[in-house]
Amino acid sequence: MNDISVGFSMPVWLAVIIIIAGFSFAWWSYKTTIPPVSSSRRWGLILLRTSGITLLLLTLFELLISSTAIKTEDPVIVAGLDNSESMGLSGTDTSRIAEGKEGMTLLFNSGFRNQLLLLEFSDSARSFLPSALDSVARAKGIETNLSPPFDLLSDSIRRRNIGGIVLFTDGRYNSGPNPSFDAERLGVPVFAVGLGDSVEPRDLSLDQLFTNEIAYINTEQPVQVRVRSFGYDQRPAELVLRDDNGVVAREQIILLPGNNEYSTTFTWTPQTEGTVRLIANIEAFSDELTQRNNAQSSFVKVRSNKRRYVMISGSPNPDFSFLKRRLTRNPEIELATYVQRDGKSFLEGGLSRASFKDAETVVLVDYPTKESSIETVDMIATTTRNRNLPLLTVLGANVDYEKLARLESLLPVKIGRARANESQVFTDITPTGREHPATRLSDSTAWSAMPPIFRSETTFTPRPESDVLATARIGSSRLDEPLIVSRRLGKARSLMVTGYGIWRWDLIGEGKAEALGREQIDVLDNFTQATMRWLGVREEEQQVKIQSSKKIYSLGESVRFLAQVYDESYQPVNNAEVTVRIEGSTEPLELTLSLAGSGRYEGILSNLPRGDYRFSGNAKVGEKEIGSDAGRFVVEEIGIEYIQSSMNVAFLRSLAERTGGKFYTFDQIGSLLDDIKNHKSFAPRSMEVDDEWAMRESLWILLAALAAFAIEWFIRKRSGML
Repeated sequence: MNDISVGFSMPVWLAVIIIIAGFSFAWWSYKTTIPPVSSSRRWGLILLRTSGITLLLLTLFELLISSTAIKTEDPVIVAGLDNSESMGLSGTDTSRIAEGKEGMTLLFNSGFRNQLLLLEFSDSARSFLPSALDSVARAKGIETNLSPPFDLLSDSIRRRNIGGIVLFTDGRYNSGPNPSFDAERLGVPVFAVGLGDSVEPRDLSLDQLFTNEIAYINTEQPVQVRVRSFGYDQRPAELVLRDDNGVVAREQIILLPGNNEYSTTFTWTPQTEGTVRLIANIEAFSDELTQRNNAQSSFVKVRSNKRRYVMISGSPNPDFSFLKRRLTRNPEIELATYVQRDGKSFLEGGLSRASFKDAETVVLVDYPTKESSIETVDMIATTTRNRNLPLLTVLGANVDYEKLARLESLLPVKIGRARANESQVFTDITPTGREHPATRLSDSTAWSAMPPIFRSETTFTPRPESDVLATARIGSSRLDEPLIVSRRLGKARSLMVTGYGIWRWDLIGEGKAEALGREQIDVLDNFTQATMRWLGVREEEQQVKIQSSKKIYSLGESVRFLAQVYDESYQPVNNAEVTVRIEGSTEPLELTLSLAGSGRYEGILSNLPRGDYRFSGNAKVGEKEIGSDAGRFVVEEIGIEYIQSSMNVAFLRSLAERTGGKFYTFDQIGSLLDDIKNHKSFAPRSMEVDDEWAMRESLWILLAALAAFAIEWFIRKRSGML
């Protein structure tokens, strides 16, 4: 039953006066007509003019008619269907979206057909007609936000008698605020129908195996493994690391409830040379969702520490003896020595091209001399050049610089005018030398404490691509003369000491350190081993490797960056600053990676939107850049819906209870209709419906006034009136 009342924005007496005024003016106008007309026509003209004038005056005075209707309205049920991607997951018998459609159809075919308002939601909410259910319900939404349905209803709650809200959803909202507060503010009971399995699918996955891509035989190397578990509670699982020779290590992990990540670092010692496959796998359980993600593998290049060097000396001098002793101290080094006896012969036998077979580095000490044959010098130069063999040259008092010039293309310096005058010089390490692998010491001041060595006054000019690691110093006077120079050109490396008597760094240096009470650093041994290691590096590997842990990430998944940093000798660097710049669907981002040990660095970036990304990074020590790397990865728009795939029973139950509704699983949906009918909120209610009508906003009023005047004019013309 409707009860309607009408009101005006102006006093009634004013409206009456306007009507009387309009009538009076019309009556006065037609009191006497020329020519005279019949009484009925005259009163008709008076009525037309009165109507036109009255309508115009009421419009001018802004007549506003307001009405209040008391209506009794039946309750409306709002049925919302979750249309996100997770609804496409299959349950025991059917998919969640199919269950949701079945529930919506049940409501539509019940006695509520004319009391239903249908919504579908994912990242936003939209209404739809029952006939569009099949075309709408496709489970394609990229995220679940449960707030939009309640926001949409908050605008209509005052105008509609909403008796209940039915939600068909798995309850896994992953976007927007907690919808419980929005639902409570509406004051409408929520009947939540949970779809999907309430138990998280159990699964174990091995997410990452991270280690250095370069390893050395009999040298320990860390291997980091990350494992993720879903749905296991206090259950032990064995993690095993294997290489080509069998099991490397085992570790037992106690799995915690829920979704958890575990990180373990194994120590692996390679035993064989070549490319070795490392395999990490976590124990497989029969009740897992899948066992295909329980293992990962990685390939590592294992290098032998065995080294074969050829050392040629012009005579059995102290530098030769000390270098030989230092090199043969290492059991991994095989050293072939050739000490010149006369022009073409050597104490150890003949020197030929075959002598350089399998050699990795050539060492010249006080060679060539005046007695050296040009044929032998040229053979050494040709073999070294053709095979790109690294070359270490330590000069001596007997060097023939004219013959040495035949090797000049292999040296890091150009030889100037030869002068035999000899002087003692100290080693003045340069800033470049302090960071270079060959001359870097734990205490860089140890170089300044070394005794002087000998040097001729022959001039040497470093090549443009060479690095001066140390210069000569006489007393406190620094000479602009290179003492230790390195060169790296293409795949060829060379290092030269333009002085001699480096044995003094050993004998006299040790005695001086003891006399001063300083920590003893074996400078000669450090220099020899580091130089040979640097010379032996082949330009096959990058010094800096930066990569993302995967090429394709799901939306909402954290992106992990992994880096490896090596010096020029391919030894891990642990004091580098590694930064990565990411460009793609966002403003450019920068990330500084943290040290994970043994030259490995890691960093995590979260909440990247979907899109194609490129990254570039570099590693620096101080102001010196070691190297750079770049790559790309993709964040796909699908995925966040599958991170937690179980039905969120706790949330749905809480939402229903806080709003005065009830929670159901799909199997319990049979009682839903009766529960809605019997709920106290599902009842008709009386509602005041206010309505306003302003004459000035009505085109029809203006047209009616014009029509009245037009008809009046037409009658007057037909009557021949003036």
